[in-house]
Amino acid sequence: MSKLNNIVIWGGTFVVLISFIMAVYISKNNRVYMKGFFFCPLVSLLVSTNSISSRFLFLYSTEINFRIQSILHLCDLLFWGIFFIKLLDDNRESRRIIILFTLTLLVSSYLLYFNNTINPNLHIHALVNLCKTIFSILFYNKLFKDLPYQNILLEPSFWIVTGLIFYSTLSLPFYALNSYIKEQFISTISYNIFSISNILIIIMHLFFIKAYLCTIHLHKA
Repeated sequence: MSKLNNIVIWGGTFVVLISFIMAVYISKNNRVYMKGFFFCPLVSLLVSTNSISSRFLFLYSTEINFRIQSILHLCDLLFWGIFFIKLLDDNRESRRIIILFTLTLLVSSYLLYFNNTINPNLHIHALVNLCKTIFSILFYNKLFKDLPYQNILLEPSFWIVTGLIFYSTLSLPFYALNSYIKEQFISTISYNIFSISNILIIIMHLFFIKAYLCTIHLHKA
């Protein structure tokens, strides 16, 4: 594993920990979609802990590590499905989200169950990120309709969804083209390329932290 990837993992864990602490701090906020949001950085924190436990502490095998990562990604998908249903608060959009979520969960579970190699099936991550991208687009569609009535830069949900779509769309090619990248580049380069996806996660949580600060500001106003 490259030094860059090591630095990103440890640095990312610190940023996610800050994100989790702040999410817990604002968990009693009166905005419905913010209640329980700490579950999102908690899952990311568990993903980081799992990586550290497997790669640095050697507590269990790489195969178990990949299985845990995939299950945590499915938990993450479950969180975002519930989050967007609360956020959009629209029966028509909620039905779309439930249908999309169910299909993605079924296909991802199938890929996870039938992945019998020690290598991760990153197509699961690609599929989950595609689903989250579509969730985000549905939100933006509603947001732009309401645009004349609110200052989006003060709206926490804007920063949360912007961070999510930033990560999910830009990391999607890395997960979808995993096999091709490993075949075309030596291991050192391929590891550095995949460090980009972890850097995107860090940036996503920085967007979340901005959303927390907006929530605190609105609460004090």
